[in-house]
Amino acid sequence: MNAKEPVAPVDVNVARREYVWLKWATVFAIALGCAIPLSLNLVDPDLWGHVQYGQDWLAEGTLPRTASHTFTAVDYPWINHENLAELAFATGYRVLGTRGLLIAKCLWGMAILLAMVWVAQRNKVHAFAVWPLMLLIAANLQAFFPLRPQLLSFALCAITLVMLDRAFCDWQTSKRIHWQMLWALPIVFVVWVNAHGGFALGLCIVGAYLGGRIFEALLHWRTGTWPRVLALSVLGLSCVVATLANPYGWELHRWLAMSLGQARPEITEWAPPKMGDPLFWQWIGLLAVTATSLFATRLRRDWVQIAILAVVAWQSALHLRHIAFLALLCGFWLPVHFQSALSRLRPSKETELPVMTLSPWLRRLAVSALLLAIGLQSFALRRQFDEFPVERNRYPVDALQFMADRDLTGKLVVSFNWAQYAIAALAPDVQVAFDGRFRTCYPQEVVDMHFDFLLGEFGGKRSRSADSGPIDGTRVLEYGSPDLVLVDRRYEHPVAIMKAEAMRDHPEWVLLYCDRVAELWGHRDRYDNPTTAEYLPLTARVLDASPREGSVQWPALPIRTRRGSQLAEQFPSLPTDAIDMEL
Repeated sequence: MNAKEPVAPVDVNVARREYVWLKWATVFAIALGCAIPLSLNLVDPDLWGHVQYGQDWLAEGTLPRTASHTFTAVDYPWINHENLAELAFATGYRVLGTRGLLIAKCLWGMAILLAMVWVAQRNKVHAFAVWPLMLLIAANLQAFFPLRPQLLSFALCAITLVMLDRAFCDWQTSKRIHWQMLWALPIVFVVWVNAHGGFALGLCIVGAYLGGRIFEALLHWRTGTWPRVLALSVLGLSCVVATLANPYGWELHRWLAMSLGQARPEITEWAPPKMGDPLFWQWIGLLAVTATSLFATRLRRDWVQIAILAVVAWQSALHLRHIAFLALLCGFWLPVHFQSALSRLRPSKETELPVMTLSPWLRRLAVSALLLAIGLQSFALRRQFDEFPVERNRYPVDALQFMADRDLTGKLVVSFNWAQYAIAALAPDVQVAFDGRFRTCYPQEVVDMHFDFLLGEFGGKRSRSADSGPIDGTRVLEYGSPDLVLVDRRYEHPVAIMKAEAMRDHPEWVLLYCDRVAELWGHRDRYDNPTTAEYLPLTARVLDASPREGSVQWPALPIRTRRGSQLAEQFPSLPTDAIDMEL
């Protein structure tokens, strides 16, 4: 064939099809890359509680108004701001099972990203510009995507941002508002206030957004401004009033204001990002891309969006948990500016280079490589959905099985990270002193008492009530007359307290179980007295220094059988000093 002879039409059609395949394979591979962070199968310590409390509500048919499963806050008001989320988790677990919940969570996250992509494409952003940005968004959401009520906040925030974008899509050119997109906004907040406490941040975002538009309308005065200002004001007020549609009314808002007004240095998510955090560099990358895009864009910048982004970015620098909301805002508001900034990298018409095309074998090789990548990503996703491991070296799987085997019941002091696992595993036979519900159903004095035991001085970073008195790590061992103490050995302070208790002349606590993860102590009058029915002889106690390896699929609940004598033979007791040397 002559080199100057035109290519046959069939070859052109084949090339076009291969380029289409290449384009969509690239987009699909990037989309699967976004799904992998959102498929995080890390067990959240509170998941057991969320499912349990939802199951309690469904079983009893009424919403609990006071603290449940606890002996330190009996009849204390329970302001639960996650009711709908817990009902969803309980129902989802019953209908879908564990694997179904993991798949639904990933699809939930992808639906949020697809909403961002849809808005971007409505704003004329190319798929090759928006999907790489979605990878960065997904990476920043990953740490906040275990199965937990925040997932509902993320989805409702996304719905809110879609509504605002569509309602004000013509604002910059004509100051026109598409009111039909806003009528359901108060309904969103009715759902949100009953699903998760993140509704407060949602109100702040909506209030700032509508307030900014009102200011712009007044700044660019024209006929009909006052009715528009009044309507936007009524809409904002309606969203606030809508949040009263919850079981507690204004009491929820009062409690939330009080709770948010108190620091939580003991909770990791309320700490500022640090270089060693798993999501630190993703967050830095998001800040860098946001700043660069807004600086380099050729498009008109929206000062209202920039102001809100700046405030949320500042909050993300103070509290880890706000990084997720910064990612959501960037996912909806950044793509147009990101694409505009990227366009600066293209050569100008004067210096434009010839468009490089791929040879047929390179096109096919690229498509094959992308299909292989898609296959590997699909395999990785399947593994994520098949496994929901409760690690034996992190959770007291064996200690709780020991309690179930020995039929140990009563009042249990346990680290708040393990407490809801203990509730799900042993309720109603066991009540805990404190758990991850925190201030929603525990007075501040009980909260302080628990962290006095768990953390002690905590380097002077504690935020305690003036009514709690001086720090005393032993108060929790007396308050409410507990029967058992389950200690997380990763915390040095409670381990030291229990060891000191055991070395007293007349110790009140005796070690019943110990491994490399947990120690279980029982009150001596109950478990070390041969005259009591609960007496646990030395042969029935377990002091096992072997490593705790492997994992159990969530929910990893103990088998409730009474076979203590058999297990006592399988796990012979060891002297306590041998355990101390080994651990």
